[in-house]
Amino acid sequence: MPQLASKETCTGCAACGNICPHDAITLRPNEEGFLQPSINPEKCVECKLCEKACPIVNGKDLKHPEVTQVYALWDNRTRTESSSGGAFSAFARNVLDKGGVVFGAAWTDEFTCGHIECTSPKELSRLRGSKYVQSDINNTFKAAKAALTEGKPVLFTGTPCQIAGLRSFLLKPYPNLLTIDIVCHGVPSNVLFKNYISKLKAEYPQYRDATGFSFRNLKGWGLQPAVRLQDKSMKHLSGIPNLYMHGFNRGMIFRESCYDCHFNGLSRVGDLTIADFWGLGRQGTPFSHNQTQGVSLVLANSEAGRQALGELKDCFIEPRAVEEAIPYNHNLVASTKLSPDRETLIAAFNNPELTLKEISNSFHLTNKTLKGRIKSLLKKSGLFWPVKSLIEKIRAL
Repeated sequence: MPQLASKETCTGCAACGNICPHDAITLRPNEEGFLQPSINPEKCVECKLCEKACPIVNGKDLKHPEVTQVYALWDNRTRTESSSGGAFSAFARNVLDKGGVVFGAAWTDEFTCGHIECTSPKELSRLRGSKYVQSDINNTFKAAKAALTEGKPVLFTGTPCQIAGLRSFLLKPYPNLLTIDIVCHGVPSNVLFKNYISKLKAEYPQYRDATGFSFRNLKGWGLQPAVRLQDKSMKHLSGIPNLYMHGFNRGMIFRESCYDCHFNGLSRVGDLTIADFWGLGRQGTPFSHNQTQGVSLVLANSEAGRQALGELKDCFIEPRAVEEAIPYNHNLVASTKLSPDRETLIAAFNNPELTLKEISNSFHLTNKTLKGRIKSLLKKSGLFWPVKSLIEKIRAL
């Protein structure tokens, strides 16, 4: 039987399942809820294509040379609709304008995240916005290969391990492929997220008719988790109802491989890397522009990435020192530290008998510092974003 990555090292990238010509590999949730390959011995012919496609097993060096410069960027057309500066939308729009195809993470139902294919600008709205949960690749590697074989320009965006999975799955380079990896903290599972939502609905009447979820504030720049109600209004989360993000921010609910990521660092697997440019202007050269609507950090890691950056239209782009990108983007170069409480916290979220309040009391996840309480009160009152906006404007003077 083929020897694939272990439970501890598997990233769930789905390269093995996408490449199997006999449909012998299915990705199923393991006991923690993370997708793991399962091989059907009755279908497997031991061709070992799955081993060749696995970026953990095959040991291929997929990384580009380290960059020596980064960029601050925002897209003038979609900046106010995006999590940070709208860099993804700018690159995606350019590919679609050439008759291409774009792949990325979307909500495939109310509370499940998965990769989808987009062929029109109207569809891109589903791919915008941060989703702090692992996206199920499904069969999008196969779909991307089909489009590439037809000669279409293809943009594929995902976590670094997903981009490594795609490139490994393809077995050869394609000149019409452009890849974007995102700076990733780590990924919780869809199973855990849905279990959290079930608890939230059951325990808090104000969230009972939730039909969707948003992790970011699109009227400012930063985190502001909220649920979408049936009347289309957004109700923000704080305190115990926001326990999922408290666990995420402490790095306690990620899959095991995230704590020893093979694909972070300044040498990247994507042609481009994007993230929030946190801390812009606080290291070295001041940044004299308004940051209140968000600024993207962009690394152009390959010739294809540099060419794509040069083709962008209607964007603000400013070169910045690479050293400026690291202090406030720790996961650009390093993995999240493994918490000794990780396994028990994941089990608690997945346990239908435990309430969010009981989990909070056991793990003390909520921020009870004076700063945390003031921040929570400002968010509840609606004053947080105006105050933050004012501070950022003062910094830009």
